[in-house]
Amino acid sequence: MILVLGGSGLLGSAIVKHLQHQRYPARVLTRGMGDWRSSNIPSLKQLGFEVMVGDMTDSDVLAKAISGCTGVIHAGGSLLQSDPKEMKAVHLDVVSELARLSELAGVQRFLHVSCLGASERSASTMMQYKWEAEEIIKAAPFYWTVIRPSYFFGDSFPFLKVLMPVLKLQPFIPIPGAGMSEVEPVSVDDVANVIVQSLYNRGAVSKVYEVGGPVTYTMVELIELIKHYMKIRTPLMNVPSDSAGKSAKVFSKLLKNVHTDLIGLMTADSACSGDEQELPVALSERTLEDALPKIIQKL
Repeated sequence: MILVLGGSGLLGSAIVKHLQHQRYPARVLTRGMGDWRSSNIPSLKQLGFEVMVGDMTDSDVLAKAISGCTGVIHAGGSLLQSDPKEMKAVHLDVVSELARLSELAGVQRFLHVSCLGASERSASTMMQYKWEAEEIIKAAPFYWTVIRPSYFFGDSFPFLKVLMPVLKLQPFIPIPGAGMSEVEPVSVDDVANVIVQSLYNRGAVSKVYEVGGPVTYTMVELIELIKHYMKIRTPLMNVPSDSAGKSAKVFSKLLKNVHTDLIGLMTADSACSGDEQELPVALSERTLEDALPKIIQKL
């Protein structure tokens, strides 16, 4: 039995579809949905999965979810989490507890979804937590694989939701620093396929897979692309980033209810390192530009 955490999210939903295609037995831990009409629980059960409703930050819930499982796919957490305490709880604390409980439960296989750009020196707090979580998984006794995708897209593009407050500004759109950080948006289906194809692949054990899309954008290029499809004519303006404090003050004056890690996310690279690696499955050539028109229509 494979436990999937984050099964109701954009990536988790793609993962369970690939698991169902491979006929792998799985249990999905989901928080459920406030509105029963939008709940994914009936569809998960219809696909033949066990469904457990609960909060993954609850240790008792995690222990029950892991019981009887020999493998774990951890795709929980969200780019949209902005509260500092919640960000640490979901991206780091949960991983520590999950690793501990997995060892106690005798889990043999563990696939952990991190992100491209995870580093102890990253400008992004979330990416720092992601790096710390990777170190926890690598030190655990089970057979691990870490998957590091760039910002993924499917029916939606979560990173666009983070950027939306900035895109709505007038009379200019502020860009922290030079705007030369690089991102490689990747199809969520590609990321899910890499994860599921790694599950029973011996060659994937103790590997860190970087998964990026076919096009590399600088932050300026990405925002200009989004502006084009959203028909936004507001000009960009670089905000000096010689210190995080100065940028934070500028952004705090311009924005309300902004993502607390916005500056870090906009200035941190999320692109493949360039080191040669062989993924367990070939990636598609689907680009963000292919999907962006439909994504924007749904906003």
